[in-house]
Amino acid sequence: MSVPDHDVLPPVNEAIGGKTAHVNGRRATVNNCPYCTSANLWPDVETDNAWQCHECLRVFSVKFHGQLHRGF
Repeated sequence: MSVPDHDVLPPVNEAIGGKTAHVNGRRATVNNCPYCTSANLWPDVETDNAWQCHECLRVFSVKFHGQLHRGF
């Protein structure tokens, strides 16, 4: 079981209206499920940063860590 993120932002999943209507800035937006490539994705209401795939029934999250410095 994964450990939830402990950020300073409060949970905002109570009023999620769908994939494009979520207001959680911490949730990385994904277009396809990394397991089955389906686009039938919805924000997970139990986890702030996770997505539900309604095709393969998996719940997953994607975390953006930053960008690498280009050393030209």
